[in-house]
Amino acid sequence: MQPERHLVTAKVTNIKQETPSTISFDLIPCKGKIDFLPGQWIDLFVSLHGQEQVAGYSITSTPCNKEFISLAVKNLGDDQVTQYIHQSMMEGDTVSFATGGSCVYAPEQGNAILLAGGIGITPLVSIFRYIGEATNHRATIMHSVSCCEELLLTRELKDLCLQNPHHLSYSYTISGASNHSTEGFSGRINADMLNQLEASTFDIAFVCGPDAFVDSLSTQLQKTGFNTGQIKSETWW
Repeated sequence: MQPERHLVTAKVTNIKQETPSTISFDLIPCKGKIDFLPGQWIDLFVSLHGQEQVAGYSITSTPCNKEFISLAVKNLGDDQVTQYIHQSMMEGDTVSFATGGSCVYAPEQGNAILLAGGIGITPLVSIFRYIGEATNHRATIMHSVSCCEELLLTRELKDLCLQNPHHLSYSYTISGASNHSTEGFSGRINADMLNQLEASTFDIAFVCGPDAFVDSLSTQLQKTGFNTGQIKSETWW
């Protein structure tokens, strides 16, 4: 039998429409503090129509702040919890959650390159924030999206880089054929982009996104010199 997971009761606060399809919000525990590791996710439990429903979402905040956790949820699929978040969730709602996930970053892993596809950026933001706040290591994060409107937390990521320019860097690429940016890259992440990011100078890579994205980037990273033990990913959705 697996050990029983600890459920935390929390209040919903700070709801924001981040992109046309993604809402962010914070969960503040009704008592105590929250312990989690950078890169972990939660199972979110919500009572809907007299029945308990559950869905999993990655944490975007840093473990350096144990007063709350932050989530960013894209309106994908038709599961009831996601639809509750996008259609009826209100400030002050009470929910419960339990943390989980083993694809996490630890300081001894060194410098990290973080490659995200779409909403897969969420756990990598937590890792990126943590490296900037709690270590002297370098981290670079690249976000691949189909259109500019789906870029998530761009301003905050840029601000983090401005605060720590010698250790943190951020870039993005727009993969949609008709969506080009004068600031970011265009097209899917490729070997040339990885070379420009100096991927081979990092100790570990985290890749998060759809299965095909993870498979493609894992292959490309190995061609730059990473071994399979240096590439971490989690495709649980």
